[in-house]
Amino acid sequence: MASLNYMTVPDMMWVNLEIMKSPQPWNYATLEEAVFLQYSYGASADLVGQAAQFLAEFPGKRSFKSGNEATAFVGFVAFLVINGKDLHLDDAAAADWARGVWEDGTVDGARAKIEVLLEEHELHTHHGTPDVRGTLRAVLARFPETVKILRETGYTAALV
Repeated sequence: MASLNYMTVPDMMWVNLEIMKSPQPWNYATLEEAVFLQYSYGASADLVGQAAQFLAEFPGKRSFKSGNEATAFVGFVAFLVINGKDLHLDDAAAADWARGVWEDGTVDGARAKIEVLLEEHELHTHHGTPDVRGTLRAVLARFPETVKILRETGYTAALV
């Protein structure tokens, strides 16, 4: 893979809005920092490592008042998919799996949990660019119970 595809701050704002069903107070600086977790220093070509960093650390940034965990999960799966990978994981098991990643609390632990479930996925692009919004919609449709559980049990941040 020549270069990775990434989501933007507006993409993650849209995901959070879809999950929470109403706009949440948010902090631009921490949201930008959280979205940049998709990147790494240097070549930025380690998809699994960068996805692990995104999933493990995004919720802790507390960028939104509510929905950080569900937003992180949806963004994480979409990041894999827009780069030609996916997880062999169903909706019934996904919330517990994600919580296990967060309970471990390390990027290396997240990486190990991802590698066990990682599989190839056909990447659909238009002139070399994946449909990020369409991918995010597909992830939301694929994991409705996971999103519901993570939304209802997630931490509520005190934004400054």
